[in-house]
Amino acid sequence: MITRRLFLASSTLASALPAAAQEAKLIGADRQIWRRSNPDFAIFLPSGYGDRTNQQVVAAATPKGTLIVTWTVGAWEGAVDHRVVVSRSTDQGKTWSQPLVLDSQEFEPGKTPDGHRAQYSFPFVHSETGRIYIFYSKNTGQSQVREDTTAVLTLVWSDDDGITWRRGPVLPLPRCEWSHPDPSSDPNWINIFAPIRTKSGTVICGAGRYKAGPDLHKGWQGRSDDRETELVFFHFENILTERDPMRLRVNVYPGGPRGLRIPRKGAPNKVWSNEPCLTELSDGRIFCSIRTRNDAVYYTVSADQGRTWQDPEPLRYTNGGAIMLNSNAPCPVIRMKNGRVVILYYNRENGSAAQFGSRDPVWIASGRETLGKHQPVEFGQPSIFMDIKGEMVPGGTAWPQIASYSSLLEHNGRLWLFYNDSKYFILGKVVPEALLK
Repeated sequence: MITRRLFLASSTLASALPAAAQEAKLIGADRQIWRRSNPDFAIFLPSGYGDRTNQQVVAAATPKGTLIVTWTVGAWEGAVDHRVVVSRSTDQGKTWSQPLVLDSQEFEPGKTPDGHRAQYSFPFVHSETGRIYIFYSKNTGQSQVREDTTAVLTLVWSDDDGITWRRGPVLPLPRCEWSHPDPSSDPNWINIFAPIRTKSGTVICGAGRYKAGPDLHKGWQGRSDDRETELVFFHFENILTERDPMRLRVNVYPGGPRGLRIPRKGAPNKVWSNEPCLTELSDGRIFCSIRTRNDAVYYTVSADQGRTWQDPEPLRYTNGGAIMLNSNAPCPVIRMKNGRVVILYYNRENGSAAQFGSRDPVWIASGRETLGKHQPVEFGQPSIFMDIKGEMVPGGTAWPQIASYSSLLEHNGRLWLFYNDSKYFILGKVVPEALLK
């Protein structure tokens, strides 16, 4: 059973940091600006030591009304000390528990840690039993792309509302056309959104799957700009009926050696898309928003519970209307119980100056279903949701960005956003009703 674990924010890790990253110009300056995005509550404010990168914020609510938030902590993105943590609130977000480390690299005093980092967790709550699963990626020592994306799929689970947790098995993922030829190779993938449960009882999430590099341990051989990805969808086939976590099964769709591929703008011989977000429409189809490098949000739709998908295309405000622009960043979407469809995005082209483009300010758009049309959702005019004016958090390790890896959750009749500010602060807010009209 997992309880609160000591974690090594070690002296060896600190010594590995660049000198500039170790020098704090003004200790405590970060605490002066965490409210700049007007959050309703803070989930986690870093200490500044070994926890200066916080990202991939994913939330769920339990049948008891407890809010569960899980994310990845590290000294920087991809650092050897990546660990999966969870925090819970029993008072509707007013206060939060100290983050509990669920998995990290293993170490013993006086010995070198094994470097098997854990990251990119996502929860699923069984609404009938109350069981909470948190799935995540676990590095085993390989690096075909990066150590944080060459990883197996594993999990922890809780039957006491997230107070204590038990380890689950590794869930095998099938090989594909892009797998490394060595049969012992691990998969290369990432997911940052919680699975949805459809009215038909399908539990499904999307993932970005990476093309493996030529070496099991040396990482991607070439420019990071040349990496390629495709989209696949994980079906948790028996999670609603099987009580033994050791017997859980995951199938990956679409079947066959390839996922959904989107040619890159300006480099059509390469494909790239990532971090798909799912929501179910009222007619049972699954709508998926997609991060791309094509200056736009893309989307696809499945009419068979995620087994096959339409060819992805740019998302438009209306059928035949203007394309919804987006930098190279996730774009979470949700259909609420009242029929509104809400999406977050950056409303600007990525451009060619940087691989990832600007992620500030973040915009919000509310729409409605148009089920009889080609694009089954249309949106009204967007509004700026949060704007940090391009100012970086003192001591942060990324660059200025707001809500770049966030999750939307409908809870108690309101829409909640759980988000990071510049991959540093972990925050939350209830989306104002005025922005949803």
